[in-house]
Amino acid sequence: MNSKDRSSFHIVSVVTNNAVGDSRVLKSAETLAAAGYKVTLLAGLIGSVPESEEMNGFRILRVPIINTDSTKRVTPIFPFNRILDLSNRYLPRGKRFVRYGCKIFTTDRLFWRWASPYLLKISPRFLYWTWPLLKDGELAFGKTIDGLKPNIIHANDCDTLGLAIRAQKRAVFRRRRISILYDAHEYVQGVHRKHPVWRDAMTLLERSSIKRVNSVMTVSETIAGMLADDYELSERPTVVLNAPRRVQPKVDEKLKTIRTKIGLAPEVPLHIYVGAAAPQRGMDAMIDALVKAKGHHVGLIVNPHSAYVKKLYEKAESLGVSDRVHIHPYVPEWYVSTFSSDATSGVIPILHHPNHEISLVTKYFEYLHARIPIIVSDVKTMAEEVLLQGNGLVFTAGLGDELADCFNQITADRARFASAITDSMLDEYSWERQGDKLVAAHDRLALQISSR
Repeated sequence: MNSKDRSSFHIVSVVTNNAVGDSRVLKSAETLAAAGYKVTLLAGLIGSVPESEEMNGFRILRVPIINTDSTKRVTPIFPFNRILDLSNRYLPRGKRFVRYGCKIFTTDRLFWRWASPYLLKISPRFLYWTWPLLKDGELAFGKTIDGLKPNIIHANDCDTLGLAIRAQKRAVFRRRRISILYDAHEYVQGVHRKHPVWRDAMTLLERSSIKRVNSVMTVSETIAGMLADDYELSERPTVVLNAPRRVQPKVDEKLKTIRTKIGLAPEVPLHIYVGAAAPQRGMDAMIDALVKAKGHHVGLIVNPHSAYVKKLYEKAESLGVSDRVHIHPYVPEWYVSTFSSDATSGVIPILHHPNHEISLVTKYFEYLHARIPIIVSDVKTMAEEVLLQGNGLVFTAGLGDELADCFNQITADRARFASAITDSMLDEYSWERQGDKLVAAHDRLALQISSR
């Protein structure tokens, strides 16, 4: 297909976050728009972001997601908790022996946490009761999707599958046809989340929906194979790596680089982490490593207001290394590699969870395009890649002493590790190479629509 042919097709890309900093979602929309498609990115109105904005050839629309359905669930113990509530009001303050029980029951959370895993095994019909945020998402996005009249819905992440399929059903009643591309950003069954119901609910949603979409895409060959095997798909999912653009921007006078921003001299070893901060990301090891790695510094490009980041800094203070820990807020996704380019190394210290073992994460590609050596924990796919390419070192996940040894080795021979990052490697792991596959997948759907 050429650009003129694509101009008659409208792609609505849906994501339930606010799309700020979501590099894969933003790059995909930009690439499809550059290829000639009309593209609208539909996201959540979360935080202080504009409701609508134009960006690099496509439009972003954001709608508020109000937790209405998730706050109205009623349980079989509903009459009982009303009685508890009333009796509690009339007891003297010192004798409110049911106060804490009342607090638990009236929220209904105890019942749903206990019952949800069993209900999900009984029938998929309980999905929206056990994870009502799905219904909230559909209430938020449904009418807007209908009004946009898309030809193709690009469903980002599993939680958009239900709303995409329902929009497709409504379109049939209006004698319109919509094709759906499901973009699986992660292997749902291997994701670590605090809420005990999330994985069961998302796995059920994926299992009940994946054969009803028109095309499947994902972020690694391993996940593509697992999805194909798990759900007996007739076609292997298309793999589009979340790699940076091949040509990186020059240093911006305002954004600068991490070393310049924190005021660290070129000869001082600086090891950085970029991305979301959470316990399963294993960042404690970076703080622990500073005790043994004297004179080395750590830069964390994260959300500085995160509770976990605050705990990390408190830990650094207790270990007496806080003067060598530098916390910097996120930079735009298109500038991450340039911002990181004067660090001594980029660190990926993630712990062992199923989803961490099976793909090269976005950080890996960002560090690669920054042309800095990479230190990874011994999670399977990334450890194998680093050892194969010789562009970094591997340490045992969670062990700060081993990571400190890696800090010292990289610093002593940085040029050798950096020289292993070749132009051909960057060409292969570039968004331009991946973007061709992205456009081709949507072209196939557009041609199917045209032939109906």
